[in-house]
Amino acid sequence: MDVNTLMNRGLLDIKPYVSGKPKEEVAEKYMVKEPVKMNSNENPIGVSPVALSYASEILPQANIYPEGSNKKLREEIARLFTLSPDNVIVGSGADEIIYYSAMSFTNDNDEVIIPRITFPIYEIAFKMMRAKIVTSRMDGYIIDLDDIVNRITEKTKIIALCNPNNPTGHALNKKKISWFVKKVPDNIIIIMDEAYMEFADREVFPDTIAMYKDGYKNIFIIKTLSKAFGLAGFRVGYGIGHADFIRLMNRIKLPFNISLVSQHAAIGALMDNEFLNKTIENTKEGRKMIYNAMDTLGLSYVPSSTNFILIDTGQDGDFITEELMKRGVIVRSGKNYGMHTSIRVTIGTREQNSEFIKALGNIMK
Repeated sequence: MDVNTLMNRGLLDIKPYVSGKPKEEVAEKYMVKEPVKMNSNENPIGVSPVALSYASEILPQANIYPEGSNKKLREEIARLFTLSPDNVIVGSGADEIIYYSAMSFTNDNDEVIIPRITFPIYEIAFKMMRAKIVTSRMDGYIIDLDDIVNRITEKTKIIALCNPNNPTGHALNKKKISWFVKKVPDNIIIIMDEAYMEFADREVFPDTIAMYKDGYKNIFIIKTLSKAFGLAGFRVGYGIGHADFIRLMNRIKLPFNISLVSQHAAIGALMDNEFLNKTIENTKEGRKMIYNAMDTLGLSYVPSSTNFILIDTGQDGDFITEELMKRGVIVRSGKNYGMHTSIRVTIGTREQNSEFIKALGNIMK
């Protein structure tokens, strides 16, 4: 049997997503007792105590299927943004929502515009649906919105924007996004992936929920609880948009896609402002700490609106990543994103940041 004759032809050009190396693999390969994991943008201070409490309380009922529509969680999310639960869909991380978007709105040869440097799951999801990927250019490390507008054609169905962008960490401000949304025809869906928005400056970051309420119904906003809320292992993300969008996605949404425990942990996390504020403060302090160290080492970096920093080492990114792992620090090479001399490091605790700075300094010497 030749599987190539059976496969969905949309898979032909797809490169599988490569996740960050796990601690166990690095520990075994390099004989490092306790590696510092700074490659997947996880929350270094742990999980919200309120989320853990909510999760623990429901554990004895884990023999029962969860409520299939995620009703209580959607109601809590809707309450936070003064929306209807009909405007909310919940998924297993933001990734599942991206997949639902692709499956719900993309037909063969529809054009989907994606920036050249961004989160790779967009390309995977839309190629799977046999869309034509139109790659817009970057202005250095900044998404070029003018170029995206210039690439819109009659075949354009979706524009996918990650803001703040992964892996660069740069955020487009409210003025630029406001201009952009007004320029995009209202029959084109604008996916605004705001997985890292909690770390951005609220004074200048666009309020896309308000824009949606003001009448821009083609905006579909994706958020996650994996980063600032510390629920990466629970796998909870959500999308906010027009109720008609949500109804379409619900046709294909997996039944019971969020576990009972994860639903309750998410409700608890959304209530825990103390943990969220602590996380944001740790991120701000960590940014300054790493910026100062990179300035001392003479290395350039992208000023970040996220919980990670993209650093140009001036050397092969894979080599630097390998050398850091030998010293017990796991980061992400920028090579997979076409940035051959860069690494992406998650902001950790003060102690973790110190270990990274020390290890990188020794390598650069």
